Amino acid sequence: MIGLVVLVLVQAAAPTARQQFDTAVARAAEARKAGRDADALRFYQQAVKLRHSWADGWWNLGSIHYERDEFPEARDALEKLVALDKKAVAGFALLGICDYKVEKYDAALQHLDAARTLGLPHNHPLGNAAFYYLAALLNREGRHDIAAELLLVAPESQLESPAVQVAIGMTGLRIAKLPEDLTPSERDLCEKAGRAMSDRRDAEAAASMHALLEQHPDRPNMHYLYGIVLLRGDSTAAIQQFQEELKRDPRHVPSLLAIVRELERQSRFEEGLAYAQRAVEAQPENYATHAILGRVLVSLDRAAEGASELERAKEIEPGSPQIYFALASAYTKLGRPDDAAKARAEFLRLKDLGK
Repeated sequence: MIGLVVLVLVQAAAPTARQQFDTAVARAAEARKAGRDADALRFYQQAVKLRHSWADGWWNLGSIHYERDEFPEARDALEKLVALDKKAVAGFALLGICDYKVEKYDAALQHLDAARTLGLPHNHPLGNAAFYYLAALLNREGRHDIAAELLLVAPESQLESPAVQVAIGMTGLRIAKLPEDLTPSERDLCEKAGRAMSDRRDAEAAASMHALLEQHPDRPNMHYLYGIVLLRGDSTAAIQQFQEELKRDPRHVPSLLAIVRELERQSRFEEGLAYAQRAVEAQPENYATHAILGRVLVSLDRAAEGASELERAKEIEPGSPQIYFALASAYTKLGRPDDAAKARAEFLRLKDLGK
């Protein structure tokens, strides 16, 4: 009887799992607030062992390890987080950054793109880093236009960063590498090109790009880049530069697309059609070629053909808002109001994500 009483008393005195968890959480928060990261890690580890489904605990573990440059450990924790919460935007972003740091580039692309798709805004504390690394990975895959879109919408203060300017230059020069794999001469050229591309002073940007063209007259994409800068003020001169690039390479898709966009802006759709068709023939797996051909066809009242091209573009790149904007116009012309409304709604959703 006495033994039974003692056992009951011991059990009553022992803290419950809930009490142990609450204590660990409180001690972890206190340690982190005091800057004692090693203690905070220990207590958070105790807490997630007691409650494996505690998403905030895995986030805290991952973020502390990240701040300590312990990227493999951060990845382990953040993988637990995103497995628990498929909508953990910041979790996917930080996991992708950690993937990049440990050279798991395929995983980094997957996780960073998931963060973008889930709605990571540029003004998020992780936004600048996440979009920079995502753009770097897209460049590596040759998806330069999407990379440029991500980088050039960054705040002006971010555009002044040499690292960002290098990445922007890589998009324009179509260099399918990671920034850290550039040679010193490539890095210097990319930084100068990126600085000109991101310079919002038209005359200064044009002068800088013209100087680069004179220094590198035979380098691929230099006439194209000069034309892109000239488009801000002199479309005729810009098209001449695109034509110069096409003399060097008749299948130079960026120049073909740039010409179509300018002719489209001037409502010269018949002239633009041939260039758009050349672009699709040169790169049939490029969403931008199908998108621009689709827009031109819709403008020429060939809405069914245009919608088909735009739908192909959407299959290749479902995250581009402009495709849905064009699809809404095509569906309206085809008398498909429900589809047009859905396309407009998706355009607005994706546009909001890019803010």
